[in-house]
Amino acid sequence: MTIQMQDTVEEIVKKCPEAAEVLKSLGFDQITNPIMLKTMGKIMTLPKVSRAKNVPLETIIDAFSKSGITILE
Repeated sequence: MTIQMQDTVEEIVKKCPEAAEVLKSLGFDQITNPIMLKTMGKIMTLPKVSRAKNVPLETIIDAFSKSGITILE
């Protein structure tokens, strides 16, 4: 599965449902709440998640890669 860096979290989870578990494992616990996915997921991108959760973007990219998800820049 391939996703784009600029995709919103909502778009990513729709394309690749297992991405929600990857994000949850990185501290973005709210993503498993359907209401949060519909609201915050529409505006959050991976770089925004990185800043909001103080997780290096490279760590996020590595976590997705280990789950078989490629992020294109």
